[in-house]
Amino acid sequence: MNDLRGWWQGLAVRGVLWRRGLDWAIANVPFYFHPFLICFWTIFFFFFAGPARRTVVSNLGVVLPDSWRVINYFRAFRTFYNFAWTMAEGTNYKLNKARFSCELSGANFLDNLLAAKGAIILTAHLGSYDLGAALFTEKFQRAIRMIRAPEPDERSAQHIDLALEQAGAGAVKVDYNTEGASLSFDLLNALRNGEIVSIQGDRIMDNVASSPAKLFGRKVSLPSGPFILSLVAPAPIYPLFVVRLGYRRYQIIVREPIFCVRTNRPREEDLAEAMTLWSRVLESVTTKYWNQWYAFTPIF
Repeated sequence: MNDLRGWWQGLAVRGVLWRRGLDWAIANVPFYFHPFLICFWTIFFFFFAGPARRTVVSNLGVVLPDSWRVINYFRAFRTFYNFAWTMAEGTNYKLNKARFSCELSGANFLDNLLAAKGAIILTAHLGSYDLGAALFTEKFQRAIRMIRAPEPDERSAQHIDLALEQAGAGAVKVDYNTEGASLSFDLLNALRNGEIVSIQGDRIMDNVASSPAKLFGRKVSLPSGPFILSLVAPAPIYPLFVVRLGYRRYQIIVREPIFCVRTNRPREEDLAEAMTLWSRVLESVTTKYWNQWYAFTPIF
């Protein structure tokens, strides 16, 4: 019975079996068949991952407020399709070290990030988070400590950790945000030692510190940890996203840094000011790249 349950969990959306299947397909199926496989699995997950599909449609109604709900179902399919390509290309990079072209937006901000003695990259579930980290470390020769939400399937977590280690050639270290205060102190020391820490800031998970914010005029809760770290370290926050432009073509987008500065006001007001700046950046990028915002769990 336990074996059957484990097999069924592995087949789930966040399970490990389809990830292993993707590895096998990228390694063994000729590349000219990949578009057909990606289209098939996009259709499969679009229809069978009901909660994720409904969440994307709901998010699109907020990001594109004048859109029709029926049109948003087609937009949601496009989002799933982009996600499938992102996963496939990330696997191709991991297994075959396939070459990718990478454009840059915000070169002056990136130069400041690379020269910083400790900095926070604040990103979102947008574009390619994992492939982006590997491309960043390869292109700019800077190691990254990546903070991820825990995977519900332990085998999926092991698979993702190994994939990031292979793709990043050891330059990407993964920590999970369930480790509590010990992780906070560890990240604080890392920033003070000049390291770069990468965190996703567009949704909260259980046991993650959060604060109220506004996104597209809606009241939401966003992670406050990056801003507390920035305030205490102190360290600048660089909004950074890696978006897909086409077949093996990506763009690194770096926005103006956010400085969380301690003033005579209550600390909550200092944090709220920085989080408001982040919300505006997030609104701008998700509006332009709505079809790459892979927020498959409710935010609004």
